[in-house]
Amino acid sequence: MSRQIEPSEWLHESAPDLVAALQPVMVAESEEERDALFRFRYSIYVDELGRKLGNADHASRRVHDAEDDKDYTLLLYTLGRDGTVTGTARLRHWRAGAVNAKDWDTFSMERFPGLERLGTCEWGRLMVKPDERGQRLLVSLAVALAQLSIERGVDVGFINCAPGLVRHYRRLGFRAYAGRVVATPDGVEVPLVMFLSDVAYMQQVGSFLAPLADPRYGPDGRAALSLEPFAHLLATDAVPVQVDREAVWDRVSLLRATASPRPGVLNALTDETVRKLSDGGFLMSVPAGLLLTEKDLSQREIFVILDGTFEVRDGDRRLRVIGPDDVVGEIGFFGTLGRRSASVQAMTDGQVLVIRRHFLDELRKHDPACAADILFQLARALADRVYTPGD
Repeated sequence: MSRQIEPSEWLHESAPDLVAALQPVMVAESEEERDALFRFRYSIYVDELGRKLGNADHASRRVHDAEDDKDYTLLLYTLGRDGTVTGTARLRHWRAGAVNAKDWDTFSMERFPGLERLGTCEWGRLMVKPDERGQRLLVSLAVALAQLSIERGVDVGFINCAPGLVRHYRRLGFRAYAGRVVATPDGVEVPLVMFLSDVAYMQQVGSFLAPLADPRYGPDGRAALSLEPFAHLLATDAVPVQVDREAVWDRVSLLRATASPRPGVLNALTDETVRKLSDGGFLMSVPAGLLLTEKDLSQREIFVILDGTFEVRDGDRRLRVIGPDDVVGEIGFFGTLGRRSASVQAMTDGQVLVIRRHFLDELRKHDPACAADILFQLARALADRVYTPGD
């Protein structure tokens, strides 16, 4: 019998409308449940996204790793009407001082003063079926993760996400911090942090998770965590990802003012169009030697190089070297499958402007002239690359 996570009584009291909208979330405990969950992961990570995961078993078509079997790990899933898995998530929660060395390093936890005295967790493997995205499944899984985290005494939660998902997780209440970006076989990913008692921040970003923390912290519950010791980690100029619109605009404006006269993407656009592009994008730092993105990965984001030198290659063959005001990702953006045609690696420390496909899709609805201008310049850059391949 599947074990369902029942919304807590305090959640019913604080957010009845939210509870009414939730779909059932179960804990995978039996071998049959776990096998179905691992196979679902494979269908998303490998079949859909083309990710090169070292723990993907292609023979059995399962994605499973040793962390799935730890006593601090909970595997969550949802089911469709036909009884098949429609969404999954994984919660790894550690009591104070019990985080393993690998995750301590991955999330730069050593930079958080006193973190070894706090309960911590990681939300991971959060995914839903393509035809269920943008609906209630993600909300249901996120609420279950937050409730379980709070019940287990977690103060600080971490998540590691692809660049295109940064804005989605910020809406949940996660934020960027001064940690190292994470190298993966598919390219750099961004570490984010959530302070589960920080109701004010969750309300500020409009997170539907804010009601979960309200009754559990403060005078009637566990004391809210003071963020003062971590303020330096959250400062805008210290984080590897910057989403502040003015910070993005200032950085893009600096490139346009100092770039060479050659017709790069940003230099070819009007000030008004660049402003809108800046408003919809964000900055990401990429240290030298790290992979920005990998060939065959399904990824719709476009990267405009703002600083540094990057190498584009196909296996061991160098295709070209690119720098400021060059753009990569047009084929993934325009292609039907959204697959990357080459790998891109930072040769020096660099910074890119990340532009999501969803932003441009929305811009086409609200400002078609501006969107057409951007798309034309991207198409021009792609055409120039085809006929002048470079190195």
